[in-house]
Amino acid sequence: MDTPLASLYLISVGALAMSAFQAALLARNSTYVRACWTFAVICLTFACFQYANVHQQVAPDLEHAIRAHKWVNFFSLLLVPQTCYLIALLDTRKAALRISYGISVVSALLVLDNYVAPYGYRFSELAVDAPVELAWGERAFLLFGDTTKAYAVNRLLSLGTAVLAVFFCARAWRQRARFSNVLVWISVGLVAGTAALGGAADTGMLRVPYLSGFGFLFLAASFLLLVRREATQRLTEKIRISAALEREVESHKQSSQRFERALTNDALTRLPNREGALDKLRAMFAWSESSLTRTAVLLLDLDRLAIINGTRGYEAGNQVLIEVAQRLREHCGKRRLVARLGSARFVVGIAGHKTLAGIEREVEGVLEAIKPPFTVAGTVLNMTFSAGVAIYPDHANSPEDLLASAGLALHEARDLGPGNLRMFHPSLQQSLSERIGLENELKEALVNGEFFLHYQPQVCAVTERVLGMEALVRWQHPELGLVMPDKFIPLAESTGAIAAIGSWVLETACKQLQDWRALGFGDVRMAVNLSAQQLLLSDLGESVQAALKRAGLMGADLELEITESVLMQDPQRSIEKLEELRSLGVRLSIDDFGTGYSSLGYLKMLPVHSFKLDRSFVRDIGTSEKDLEICATAVGLARNLGLEIVAEGVEDSEQAAQLRQLGCNFLQGYYFARPLAAYAATNYLMEERESAAA
Repeated sequence: MDTPLASLYLISVGALAMSAFQAALLARNSTYVRACWTFAVICLTFACFQYANVHQQVAPDLEHAIRAHKWVNFFSLLLVPQTCYLIALLDTRKAALRISYGISVVSALLVLDNYVAPYGYRFSELAVDAPVELAWGERAFLLFGDTTKAYAVNRLLSLGTAVLAVFFCARAWRQRARFSNVLVWISVGLVAGTAALGGAADTGMLRVPYLSGFGFLFLAASFLLLVRREATQRLTEKIRISAALEREVESHKQSSQRFERALTNDALTRLPNREGALDKLRAMFAWSESSLTRTAVLLLDLDRLAIINGTRGYEAGNQVLIEVAQRLREHCGKRRLVARLGSARFVVGIAGHKTLAGIEREVEGVLEAIKPPFTVAGTVLNMTFSAGVAIYPDHANSPEDLLASAGLALHEARDLGPGNLRMFHPSLQQSLSERIGLENELKEALVNGEFFLHYQPQVCAVTERVLGMEALVRWQHPELGLVMPDKFIPLAESTGAIAAIGSWVLETACKQLQDWRALGFGDVRMAVNLSAQQLLLSDLGESVQAALKRAGLMGADLELEITESVLMQDPQRSIEKLEELRSLGVRLSIDDFGTGYSSLGYLKMLPVHSFKLDRSFVRDIGTSEKDLEICATAVGLARNLGLEIVAEGVEDSEQAAQLRQLGCNFLQGYYFARPLAAYAATNYLMEERESAAA
């Protein structure tokens, strides 16, 4: 097998085997899997065909040449149905597959004939019995002679397969399919040409070896090139789609993360919301259990945020909330729980303490951090916080229950007034149930006429003549009886009912003063408390003026008392409202003076007529040097500002004498009279007038 021709054939055997291997590899990434595998089989068949040709050409005698020639025939007979099946796979029409099956049956019969016939299926007689000399001088066994009918049948099958291939290529060319490349046409032409040369060699017209294997080698290279290009494009497209999917998955992941953040975080303050707080609390509970420590929550509620929203706008209120969040974050750090649960409600988690004292110290630190005034749009706002504290495992066993317990403590703190702090205790649950019941009944109390007024005299400190009456609201509950203001006023403020109640009090008090005017009590004026929500009303001045007009009163007949802490929350806005009221001629007084930590700078700017000294300073004036000094300072401050002082809570003659000596203008308290019903207050005035006349 060391002749040049044999070497060339063996090289083609290796090349065809490699083509078969390449086709098998391409089958993994190609859309034509079965076609690639079929093509790999055809390449192996052609490799065997070429190898059998080598054995025939170098055979030592005719017998060995015929034996090798039968193997050449066997592999050539396999190629026709294999090629037809490949075309059918690419064509995908059922008719093409049926034709390939028919050709396979005929080829099988020809294979059987090939092994039965003495010279194979091609020849009936041989015209050669020795190697022949080729054109280039090399000698090889090339068999030729008289052909058989079986040979004619196979040639017809080959011709039919060739026609089928031409039709397929022509259709693919028109449809611009993947296998319509010019290389395919050239390869098909080469295969057809070499097959025709083989036919001429069989009849002895040409003395050439079978060259169809070399023609197919070119077709194999062309086919594999196209399939590789198609596979490369498909792989590139797969990579592109995979990259697009990865981007889509990443985008979806980011969207999911944003959605989760939106679910667990507050958009305004960027703090965790209730769900985020609960997640953090669960982790804190686990750590607390492992370290045998307590976990506490401090629930903070910004008092009277509605005042800021109503007077300064929601943007100002939002700025306050953002500032609160920032202060809490700066004080607590990133590792501690700080969350916003609602409109004006924040929660701070406190962990790592085994004693209540440690928790109390941390609570005090948080409250100090948020205590300084807030500056919004150039306005200084003094805000207060109501606070409730609950501790795990003392007060609750789950994050939800711990927040609920802190909420109950917060409700109790709010009932006591702005700026209070309360710790949870078990009786709060019952208190809350009672509170909810009162809230519902409070909404109907005004409609049902369950409110009434009592009046407490305000007397001149020098003459002890009655110069004013303070209207004090009471609630006659149909089942609970008399409910005092300290029970229902905080409820009215929290539910928003205080504005309607305050308006009723103003109307009723003015009507009562009208009745007293009709009885000849021209020197008595009426004092009415003004709530924080009433101060918010844009038409407050119009309402006061209308009430005075309906009662036929002058502005000086009415004195409005405003709590100091309410005024100090938004001093600038308060000054504007007070100026509007003063323009009506109404007297203005600061109630509970000394309890709101007012700035002297703001006090001198307030357009008021008097201060009302809180009863907490008056109560121990006879026994406490400190309280006596406070009262003396307050009186001196009022005198320097040109204001009057009303001392409330006077209960005995000694207190009255000391306050009179300090220079108080008016006195009010049980020493002179308890709050009286309207008829009793009228009798009190008449008795005083009769006593003065006598």
